[in-house]
Amino acid sequence: MENHSLAIKYSFNDILRDEPLGDNPNDFINKIEFEAYITDIYGKSSEVIAKGKISQILFGLAIDHGYPLFDVIDASESILDMCSVLFELEEGKDFWEKIEANFIDTIPVNYTICYLECLEIVPNYRGKGIGRMIIKSMTERFYDSCGLWVVKGFPIQHSGVIKKTAFEDLEQWDKQMDYNSFEKDFEKSQYKLFQYFQKLGFQNPVDIEYFIAQPFQIIDKKI
Repeated sequence: MENHSLAIKYSFNDILRDEPLGDNPNDFINKIEFEAYITDIYGKSSEVIAKGKISQILFGLAIDHGYPLFDVIDASESILDMCSVLFELEEGKDFWEKIEANFIDTIPVNYTICYLECLEIVPNYRGKGIGRMIIKSMTERFYDSCGLWVVKGFPIQHSGVIKKTAFEDLEQWDKQMDYNSFEKDFEKSQYKLFQYFQKLGFQNPVDIEYFIAQPFQIIDKKI
């Protein structure tokens, strides 16, 4: 990539309305999509090499507006699945109990959660440290607006959507990803993913699949 640079473009939509916050749990979710691309010597995009999605869950905003956190997590199935594992949903218990138990000395002071739901890199650019660069860069850009980062250690090639979709019906990006070239053995692919997240500074003290980290743990991690 001599004479070229990498850049990330973020995007999300916000619907303007007169109604107060709280009519919909998605009022407290920023669904952020991003693309990483190579720029030419003039700074123009020449090739998209990675895509992904972040769900930024604004628990702090919900708290300030008296909106039940249990309703916020109903915004999507993936958010509900994640929160049902990492947070205490039993009535009468502290919602943050599991998280705070693992950060006794450095309890997150920002109640916004950034859930990295997806990060995909095209074949020619895998194994070059680009995923690590993207995650670190995102952590820096969202440093003051995210108290905790969450990722799920589940290999995408073993997801139901990929396995049940015929190649000819896949979108162009999915065809480019060449999922069939990924590790076929689930345990091997999951173990490799676990090791990858741990090297980036994440830990999984609550559940085997969900990894968590405060921003400084990712930025300060030496690899």
